Amino acid sequence: MNLCNLCLPAYIRKQILCAKPPDGCSVIDGALPALVEGHISEARIATVGINPHGAWYRAQYKPLCAGGAQRFWKDKVQYFEHRKYQYFTWLERILNACDASFGGQYDLNRRYPTLVASMDVVQWPTNPLWKDLDKTAQAILLADGVPFFKKVLECNPQIGLLLGNGRRAVEQIEDIFGVQFRKEYHQASNMYLYQGKLLDRCFIGWNLHSSSAVPGAHRAALASRVAELYHTAACP
Repeated sequence: MNLCNLCLPAYIRKQILCAKPPDGCSVIDGALPALVEGHISEARIATVGINPHGAWYRAQYKPLCAGGAQRFWKDKVQYFEHRKYQYFTWLERILNACDASFGGQYDLNRRYPTLVASMDVVQWPTNPLWKDLDKTAQAILLADGVPFFKKVLECNPQIGLLLGNGRRAVEQIEDIFGVQFRKEYHQASNMYLYQGKLLDRCFIGWNLHSSSAVPGAHRAALASRVAELYHTAACP
């Protein structure tokens, strides 16, 4: 790991100190905006979700303007160094088929050459959860999150592939960014896959959710197909 990755970039510092949640959208009080998880400056691939996985609180990092922001950024960069998370554990299996990994606890022996980070289009955690928010609040939060999402990609041009999970997530990404991905049915996995470009990056998505009811054989078939698409796509 390059220790310079723990240095706080100016655009991240600005987001931590200056971002304000939109009113009336059920954003959790006292929450910090989600940034990214993992070593974004080294990552070549990023998984893309819609909303954050849990809340991080300002009270944990006081004072933000005098060291707190740096500590918060360090914790986000080292997100996968400390433990495994169920949501990312099954995503890791798909990444491994692409010779990639979130690193940290997922790749203690450094078997995979390509590092992956996690991004969300929406930066604010909410209560109720995203699926229970009304469509107006969702639309406001998505529009609010797009500028920072774009900024992360602008500042990390080495990221050539974006991976999106879930039909609803893919559809909302299509809507907010005004894109239309190619859709194919993959019989071996019994799932739909989506391909195209998002902000000049290759995008591959699928409609698998984290339900344990999905057969292992279908998950394995999906991982194989995503890897095939990844290796044949014209990604930087």
